[in-house]
Amino acid sequence: MVAELLALALLRAQIAAAAAVLLVLALRTPVRALIGARLAYRLWVLVPVAAVASAFPSLSETLGAGSPATLMGEENAWSLVGLWLLGGVAFATAILLQERAFRARAEAGRAGPAVMGVFWPRIVLPSDFATRYDAATREIIDLHERTHIKRGDPIANLAIAAAHVLGWCNPVVHLGAVCARLDQELACDATLLGLRPSLRKRYAQALVEAHTLRTGSPLACFFAAHPLLLRVKLLARAEPSPRRQIAGALGVAGMAVVTAIGVWTIAPRGPTPPQPIEWPGRAVAEAPVDGINLPTIRH
Repeated sequence: MVAELLALALLRAQIAAAAAVLLVLALRTPVRALIGARLAYRLWVLVPVAAVASAFPSLSETLGAGSPATLMGEENAWSLVGLWLLGGVAFATAILLQERAFRARAEAGRAGPAVMGVFWPRIVLPSDFATRYDAATREIIDLHERTHIKRGDPIANLAIAAAHVLGWCNPVVHLGAVCARLDQELACDATLLGLRPSLRKRYAQALVEAHTLRTGSPLACFFAAHPLLLRVKLLARAEPSPRRQIAGALGVAGMAVVTAIGVWTIAPRGPTPPQPIEWPGRAVAEAPVDGINLPTIRH
């Protein structure tokens, strides 16, 4: 029974996360145009909210309309859970190896510009940073990476990587992880230019100059590791008004609440427990026979 409950929770979480990712993918572009890239990035909170909400008994189960049991056998359930755990460990190992390789390149001066580290982040620069870029570009890159740190994006990357591991078997989650990292860069751009709007032109020039650098890490934040044209295009947009930003923040919070309630309400219930069979036209009564209660049938 334990394995069946774990398997049911796993399947529910994957379905809920996939549905939330698809919802965010449909909303992120119009929301970005309406309330800006910073708030559009917050839409990704809907994914963990949906996954966590799916772990609770659904409305139908809470009302007693169904059972959390599954139709699969105990042995099949353990096989499903074991396969998921094995894949998760393998995927997490691949991430750690990729991060280790990136750190080795960073120590050798062959990685960056980027922010490395989650709880104690630091800026990583290539060994030829001073000669490759002029002073204006170096300032832009430094401001960008410091903005990542102030925003807490390295911790967000750890959360994205964890979701990636937990949903390794879910192709929609893979797509969502890539798009969430892109939206993070767009939000960082918007945050920096919201504080320093006079840098807009120089910022676009710095992106064009550094966009050919491709150094990968699942946990690091990079200045120029994402599509260039979209970022430069969004730099020309004005920041939404404070009133619109406040309304947008409240709207995103409201969507998170609605998502949680929606998942809890429409989550599928398990099969109804089997009921005792009653023969038509017959009543079953309990009659003691030699001190033992046996059912007797009366017509």
